[in-house]
Amino acid sequence: MSMDQASGRTYSDAWHRVAGVRACLRSSVRAHRQTFRGQDWVVLRDSLSSDFFRVTADAYAFVSRLGTDRTIDEVWSELIELEPELALTQEEVVQLLGQLHLSNLLQFDRGAAAASLFERYRERRGREIKALILGFLAIKVPLIDPDRALDRSMPLIRLIFGPVGALCYLVLLVLGIKALADESQRLFDQSAGLLAPGNLGLLYVGLVLAKLVHEFGHAAACKRYGGEVHKMGVMLLLFAPLPYMDATASWGFRSRFHRMLVGASGVLAEFAVAAVAALVWAHSAPGVVNALAYNVIFVASVSTLLFNLNPLMRFDGYHMLVDWLDVPNLFQRSRDQLKYLGERFALGVKNAEPAARTRKEAWLLPAYGVISLSYWLMLMSTIIFFIAEQYLEVGIALAWIIFFTAIALPLLKFGKYLVSSPRLEHQRLRAVTSTAVIGAAAFAVLAGVPMPERVRVKGVLQASDFRELYSESGGTLVQVLVRPGSWVQAGQPLARLDNPELDYEVRAARRQREQLLAQELQAVSMAMANLQPLVRQRQAVEEKIAQLLQQQKQLLVLAPIEGIWSASELEASRGQWIGRGASLGTVVDDRSWRFVAVLPQVSTHLFEAGVVYSEIRIGGQQEFNVRSASTEIMPFEQGQLPSAALGMAGGGDIAVQSGDTKGLAAAEPFFRIHAQLPPQGQAQALRRLHGRLGTMRITLPDSPLLVQWERGARQFLQRKFRV
Repeated sequence: MSMDQASGRTYSDAWHRVAGVRACLRSSVRAHRQTFRGQDWVVLRDSLSSDFFRVTADAYAFVSRLGTDRTIDEVWSELIELEPELALTQEEVVQLLGQLHLSNLLQFDRGAAAASLFERYRERRGREIKALILGFLAIKVPLIDPDRALDRSMPLIRLIFGPVGALCYLVLLVLGIKALADESQRLFDQSAGLLAPGNLGLLYVGLVLAKLVHEFGHAAACKRYGGEVHKMGVMLLLFAPLPYMDATASWGFRSRFHRMLVGASGVLAEFAVAAVAALVWAHSAPGVVNALAYNVIFVASVSTLLFNLNPLMRFDGYHMLVDWLDVPNLFQRSRDQLKYLGERFALGVKNAEPAARTRKEAWLLPAYGVISLSYWLMLMSTIIFFIAEQYLEVGIALAWIIFFTAIALPLLKFGKYLVSSPRLEHQRLRAVTSTAVIGAAAFAVLAGVPMPERVRVKGVLQASDFRELYSESGGTLVQVLVRPGSWVQAGQPLARLDNPELDYEVRAARRQREQLLAQELQAVSMAMANLQPLVRQRQAVEEKIAQLLQQQKQLLVLAPIEGIWSASELEASRGQWIGRGASLGTVVDDRSWRFVAVLPQVSTHLFEAGVVYSEIRIGGQQEFNVRSASTEIMPFEQGQLPSAALGMAGGGDIAVQSGDTKGLAAAEPFFRIHAQLPPQGQAQALRRLHGRLGTMRITLPDSPLLVQWERGARQFLQRKFRV
């Protein structure tokens, strides 16, 4: 490619700022090569500050020629003349020098030293203040140099990272997992109090212990494979002090396996801590030690998986992914590639340079950028709501902080970029116009174009007419008169119970009545004053006899309506005692069916919008999508759930009263939705599934997405926080 053909990309408008500068790498910078996916890279390490910087082989070919005896322009021109295939563009040189300068890896000639040092100090100080403001959630304060202590511990470190250490580690993990499995029920029950005010102190202590071992795991692995660890201190994470170590020396390891092992060592160390804590928790009585061990289990396992081992956040999992993919600086380059796509295709910046160097990176970088950003927003939202459930004010404050750092500040930076960026000097009007058009079009689509709106609610499939059968009188099941699953008529005997004690009580009550009648006759002839008490006693006995006879009559179980009698477990209960109130099955009239769903009060917009149609899917029968014949929303509050499975105790979304043993009494009123199933078609396949849970998708009139999102957010806050 000739210079004229590439002039749009070769030359830079900012070249005059660096062309006359004389600079070179600082004398303390050391370089060695690494290979990522077949491409050579060079790692620059400042032995004084332990700062690392990775550049391509082409970039190093330029940097290695720098010297204070010649200018940047002279070096660049020489490289263009001698080795044009290695030459960087002027724009790439400007960016490279800026990054090296900000990383404090360059030194300048004496003439420019004073101004350069002052400018560098000012820029570095500005960056530190800016990082302090923007990164206040994770401020690092170095305190000591642990390298000598690690040197003295090398025999133990070699043992841990050897075969004996690996075997002991596996045994420890197996024992810890077994302890948790044996106490799984108690493990999940105890999780409800993790954020309770009385547990926060123990949770923090457990976090400090786990992270201290985590950081020593990184440091030990780094030292084991030849690295140095010179920084250990305190990191203020959400203003809470936590330990940290700087093991970035591992970035310079030639072996990819060693780099990945250093990245994984912190997580592996935490898993070992979690295993020890699991053994202590499972074999200790309730108390401070037991509670502390449980908190250590949580922070050393669940939180480690969500944060440290997650490759979508710039922690250990991310660095392991970078080494595995051989894509250096994945996080920043993914953002740069997204920026390039925006500049090139949205703003029309023709000289925008992509961060991707291969076809694979062209899709990998933007995909990682979008996924990691989406995950970060989702995780932050989850954390905010999780905290707000216990501490609403803290959750609101954290939400404002995230809004400022993730939305407001990037928008301000983008506005500044549009107004003052040199990259848009010749096409600023087009960029501003494109931004305005895209923004207006997006708002018009979101706020003005009606889109399908659907609401999903859980419910239960029921026959339109059914009766639950309960034993009205306790007795022994002696005979099942009708085979369960058969069609029965109203009043038809289904089963017979026997209770000899009732017969005895009836005979005893009748003898008592005969005795009272005799006493009444005697009172009539001898003492009229005793007659009225005797009459009242006889009437009470006669009422008791009537109740006993009714209970005897109820020993014969009759069908309340016509339909199919469902009592699959009753046949196995023959000869067993059936207590009063015990279930004896259900009589279901399967000629008409409906789906009964429950709707929280916050979804009252359904009454205003109306229902276009609804579709139903039953659990275990997802291949059938039944469209209801009619849907009716009951516009009055309900308090009794149609099925216990719809309450939280049964896995549903509706809170139930703690004192209700059946799990049917809702803690808050709700609305019922009745959807009538059609008599023919796919609904026939759902016959005899009475009581089966399912989901109903209600289609509402179309409305703009902004309206739907606003309504959904408002309902979520009302349901979650009652605001």
